[in-house]
Amino acid sequence: MDSNLSKILHDLANSAADAAAGARSAVMNAKEAIGEKYDNVKLNMELNQLDEKQENVFSDIGRMMFLMHTGKLKDTVMTEDGPKTPQQVIDSLLLTAEQVQQEIDALEAKLGEDGEELSCLTCPKCGNVCFEGDHYCSACGEHLTAEENAPMDVPGEDISE
Repeated sequence: MDSNLSKILHDLANSAADAAAGARSAVMNAKEAIGEKYDNVKLNMELNQLDEKQENVFSDIGRMMFLMHTGKLKDTVMTEDGPKTPQQVIDSLLLTAEQVQQEIDALEAKLGEDGEELSCLTCPKCGNVCFEGDHYCSACGEHLTAEENAPMDVPGEDISE
């Protein structure tokens, strides 16, 4: 009987060691998956910030063009770099927009390499972009449901219509 008990305890210890090894492996796999998702989320957030920055530059370009068209702009405009002609300001803004676009292209390429784009939802209350799987909006706390929100692909928008 003592040898049977010893065998049972030995088998139990082996099973526990195997279960612990399996749990360690599962934890490591989960950690890796979470790390990849976290990296994608960071890239998508950076991409959203760059998109917003570029939209602001486009807005500034449009404002300058409108002011030039209406004649409400003087011959020189004061900038951080000193006085410039309106055309110099527009050229500088266009250069900034191009640089931001290159950053956007690089991030989109990196996201494409990872092989997964995150699907997003728009909060019905405040319009904030939330990731699919989120239960609440990070901006206003509104409860999100997949039925109410149509997923949209991130990054980038197709504006070629």
